[in-house]
Formats: sequence, C-alpha cells, structure tokens
Amino acid sequence: SAITPPVALASYAAAGISGANAMATSVASFRIGIAAFIVPFMFFYNGALLMNAGWFEIARALVTATFGVYLLSGGVLGWFGKVSAPWVTRLLLIGAALLMIEGGIWTDLGGIALAVLAFLMQRQRRARLAPAVS
Repeated sequence: SAITPPVALASYAAAGISGANAMATSVASFRIGIAAFIVPFMFFYNGALLMNAGWFEIARALVTATFGVYLLSGGVLGWFGKVSAPWVTRLLLIGAALLMIEGGIWTDLGGIALAVLAFLMQRQRRARLAPAVS
C-alpha cells in the first residue's frame, strides 16, 4: 500500500518533500488511514451497506457505519470531544467502532453505549482541564 510501512511509497515521498522522518510519517499516515482498511469489512458484515435491504436497515447501516468510522478515527488518533483522549477513552472508542462493524442492532446498541461512556468521560476531562474563569 502507499501509506502502510514498510513500503509506504507515498509516505516516503511526503517525508522527503517535507524533510520529516520517513518512518514517523508512515506511521502517522497509517493511523490516519486505518479507517480505509476497516470499511471493506463493514460491507462484508453488513449487507445493508450494499443497499440490499429495506430503507430502514439501509439508513441505520449508513448512520452506524459513519459513526463507527468517526469513533475509530477518534480512538486511533487520540482526539475526541476537542481534547486529547487518555488510553482508556481510546480503547472505549475503538471497541465501540468495532462493535458497529457487524451491523446487528445489539452490537450497534453496545457500540453506542460505549461511545456515550467515552463521551461522558471526555466531557468530564474537558471540564477539569478548562481554565477557571474568575
């Protein structure tokens, strides 16, 4: 692939142009692009994403797939809710995203529950890190 180490031709070219470390650029590009590797599995596990179901199932699959990719990106990159996420929150986000891959109603609800827990933890963290206004 063009972004995954050790081949990472696009990453090496970008590192050469910018003067950055080639391996660090490859790892960063992989972290940013990991959702592109997960999306094909979503199509495999959830036929509604192929528009092979009723309109409600298709809409639910599109919403949960989009939300799952968002959660996966937040977990991998370490930013969620406008602040950096500690490792526990990142694990919750990645777990929520993985639960949303399968496409069943129960796994989607489990993923939403983990996402809500991660959101509440981040909201509490953001309030704690906010400067006091006097």
